[in-house]
Amino acid sequence: MNNQNAVAALLRECERALDALLSAKAGTGEEDEREYRRCQALLPEDLRTLLEEAKEMKWPFVPEKWQYKQDLGPEDKTNLQDMISARLPDLLVYLKASIVVRDCATASAVVFLIDRFLYWIDASGKLLRIAKGLHRLHPSAPISPQVLIRQARLAVNTGKLLKAEYILSSLINDNGATGTWRYAEGSDRILVQAVCLQIRGQILQKLGMWYEAAELIWASLVGYFKLPQPDKKGIATSLGFMADIFASMNEQDYARFKTNADIDLSFLQESGHRLLSAAEACKLAAAYSQYTPLFVLTAVNIRGMCLLSYSHSKDCPPEKREFYLSEAKESFEIGLLTKDDQSPITSKQELHSFIKAAFCLATVHRWLHGESRELREVGQLCREALGKLHSYSISFPEEEEKGKLAKEIMSLITSVKKRLRAVV
Repeated sequence: MNNQNAVAALLRECERALDALLSAKAGTGEEDEREYRRCQALLPEDLRTLLEEAKEMKWPFVPEKWQYKQDLGPEDKTNLQDMISARLPDLLVYLKASIVVRDCATASAVVFLIDRFLYWIDASGKLLRIAKGLHRLHPSAPISPQVLIRQARLAVNTGKLLKAEYILSSLINDNGATGTWRYAEGSDRILVQAVCLQIRGQILQKLGMWYEAAELIWASLVGYFKLPQPDKKGIATSLGFMADIFASMNEQDYARFKTNADIDLSFLQESGHRLLSAAEACKLAAAYSQYTPLFVLTAVNIRGMCLLSYSHSKDCPPEKREFYLSEAKESFEIGLLTKDDQSPITSKQELHSFIKAAFCLATVHRWLHGESRELREVGQLCREALGKLHSYSISFPEEEEKGKLAKEIMSLITSVKKRLRAVV
């Protein structure tokens, strides 16, 4: 379900149902109970199982199938996004039905399960208002660490850094404690603290405190690797942040970080220069998150940018310049392969990342082979795609129009790929 207007309408219905209960203007009748059971029956067994596990507080964050496994079967190489996207209307209707019959435990579990997906489609604010309403209605209903931390993530995104810092510090200082939530395993507390350290590192990164941010991101990596089964998704995210930080910090801070007795960068094949370390971190991040296309696209874009920057720096040996340009070219090509031409894209971030990969790939071709008519045409296609992304981002068109713009953007990206394949 990609229609954000429909999602917003269903969330408003949930909010109205909750407001009616909070103001004691609604009761529960037999028809409500029947609707609740009907909605429950509509859900497939795998989703019902996930909801039961959420109610039982089996994990502090909804896990991907591939996230903690070393040996993966074909059934593990999928993302919850795909499962939840297909059933989001049913889950939202079930959320409303659960609210109406005052089943706050189930309603909180549904909020927990769909939280990450709604964050991806920019609907977290409405969902968090529902979570807060459920807490007012039934204060003993457990709120998952994932949902609590979502508040911190939104605060970071909107520049409310002190609010985010308060939420994260409370979780770290209280050993992950949050209301009536019970941790199934002691290692779950380590996971929550690692996520909090990661977001605190992100905050310091936004403030330009590169060295201090790198220390916190490193601490989060240590936490993810400490788990009984290392958290591949968390590791990939922290490696991506680490790469961004290395690319931004100065040489003195990088040298101080690399020689810190508590830091060991030996897992990176190249760590002699901060830009090469950043590129290596991105390469690892892409490998750890290979079943999440946007993660891979973001990681390889950063890797390509770092290699481009290094190839033009005074530290790059002249005889190695073409090698690093070719490595950058390969990164951007991989990024453009993360979605096929028919896959729908509704994320502004993903559209922007594809345009960036296409533009950078054209730039690398220009540096490797010189200017040409084909490359000038590719540059025009990239500018046209950027113009459409601008319309997609600020014009607030109808959902159908946004979908059309996204298809047009990806059609332009496909044309770029075809033309660049013809460039020798």
